Amino acid sequence: MGNPLTLPQQQVLTFVREFMARHRFAPTAKEIADRFGIAEKNGFYYLGVLERKGHIRRVKHRPRRIEFPGEPLPRSPVRVPVLGRVPAGNPLEAVEDIEEELFLDPSLLGEGVVFSLRVKGDSMVDAHICDGDYVLVRAQQDSEAGEIVVAVIDGEATVKRFRRQRGKVRLDAANPAYPPIVVPADSPSFRIAGKVIGVYRKV
Repeated sequence: MGNPLTLPQQQVLTFVREFMARHRFAPTAKEIADRFGIAEKNGFYYLGVLERKGHIRRVKHRPRRIEFPGEPLPRSPVRVPVLGRVPAGNPLEAVEDIEEELFLDPSLLGEGVVFSLRVKGDSMVDAHICDGDYVLVRAQQDSEAGEIVVAVIDGEATVKRFRRQRGKVRLDAANPAYPPIVVPADSPSFRIAGKVIGVYRKV
């Protein structure tokens, strides 16, 4: 535990923590100065005071890197590629080009190859998957009944709950306004791209 802080010093420390939580890197002295309406040299002053009192540790030659003594270092975020927009309504042509990337805590992902798809539509709202959400998907070719999957039919992808019935596969929506999609289990035009293991929602 560092030495006690004055109220302004505590406010700067809180700002540094919140800034790093949002951006994953530390604010500069100028960004601190802009936030509190002070001169840039005073931004450097506050960083120096926080370090001398033991509340932060600056990394030499890396102004965007600040550590908090006594706290475990956060694990490096994992890069998760977003492979395109996939509807949670009627299937739409799957676009397997990387559109963007998410950087997530590895504890959210578990084992295996994980990718993400952005959802379009409202057919899975009762499963808390909404339009604009990112589903986190573990790549696999099979699934257990009742699991939510990304299925590809005739080159088109959709997010649905997976069921089996008498030689067929049924893909159920989580919205009563949408009927199930039924295909032969051995259809060469059908495949499972992966199992949905989580949902990420940007705020």
